[in-house]
Amino acid sequence: MQITIFDLEFECEYFYIHTNSIVEKITFNNRTFYTKLQKEKMPIDAYLFNQYQAQKVSLALPLIENDCVNYIVIEYKQDDWQAFYALLKHLLKSLNIEKAQAYRNSNENLFQLFIPQKKISLESSYKIVEEIKHLLAFKSKKSYKVYPDNNLPKNFNIITLPTQKI
Repeated sequence: MQITIFDLEFECEYFYIHTNSIVEKITFNNRTFYTKLQKEKMPIDAYLFNQYQAQKVSLALPLIENDCVNYIVIEYKQDDWQAFYALLKHLLKSLNIEKAQAYRNSNENLFQLFIPQKKISLESSYKIVEEIKHLLAFKSKKSYKVYPDNNLPKNFNIITLPTQKI
């Protein structure tokens, strides 16, 4: 199913809805992961999409489809997200990354930067992620996440949909 949010386009077979209770538990690399995201295999209907736009429900999508990635995503969950965004723009220029789209999810006080990629392999995306993490390690606090994350199970590389474009 094709899902378009602002100018982001996703091709995926399912989506997730945030719930109040733990839905799934997975053990991966001697770590246990829990999720409160319920997997739904039906298309997002107009009613659900309207609830998302009214910020009554949180929706999420898988970042990895068929071992390919269309976006590398940097998430930051602090009040000083504008300063972090300015830092990111500078760091991405040093990596010759010119296209990036910034969004917020005001429900979760979450800043998200989507870096478009054209169906690159997981291994290629992991290399780019490591370069970004390496640069951020020198300049920033550790309160960010970069996806896809090879320390997570593939099906836990899930991105919450933004609610506003910056």
